[in-house]
Amino acid sequence: MKNNFGEGGQMKMKIAGILIAGGRSRRMGADKALLKYGGIPAIARVAAALGEVADPVTVACGEKEREDFRFLQLPQAADRFPGCGPLAGIHAGMSAAPSDWYFAAPCDLPFVSAAFMRYILDAWERSGRRAAAVPVSRSGKVQPLLGLYHKDALPKLEIALSEGKLKVMDWLAGLDVLYVPEEGFAGHLEGAPSPLLNVNTPEEYRAAAEWRV
Repeated sequence: MKNNFGEGGQMKMKIAGILIAGGRSRRMGADKALLKYGGIPAIARVAAALGEVADPVTVACGEKEREDFRFLQLPQAADRFPGCGPLAGIHAGMSAAPSDWYFAAPCDLPFVSAAFMRYILDAWERSGRRAAAVPVSRSGKVQPLLGLYHKDALPKLEIALSEGKLKVMDWLAGLDVLYVPEEGFAGHLEGAPSPLLNVNTPEEYRAAAEWRV
């Protein structure tokens, strides 16, 4: 696992990873985290990428620890705000591993790579190191569950959860965020799936599983 980012001797920093794996996968009808791409479960693909930029990596896995995720050999963190969605996962991960910075990643982005994560970190470094950095897809959709967050975001997160304000974008609106456009990522291969491709339905999975990336 590596905590450096960028090239050419850029600054090193300590980043803890949060692997968000608490979703219920209602539309998929199966646990999205365990669906395989190229023979590898989605959660393992994301964990490997996250481990290249963050250490430790903690699995935020919902209301209780998950036996299904033991094969990752990573620490798990149960939600302190069960049933409150992905914000509770980010909160659980931040609370479990004290750090100045956190890189979060959801388990249902099977084609996200360490290179794309470093692209976000490099953009953040060049921007003047704002409080958060998240990517924006080519279609203009913000992906707030993949990105860098400073520890100072935790108090606002806890307040939002305590008040039942569970919309991720509402929490994001209260932070100083750098929005990083996907189209600036030079590491994207022609014809390859987007690193921000979110797979939610059996039909989307059947199409995505044909890619060998």
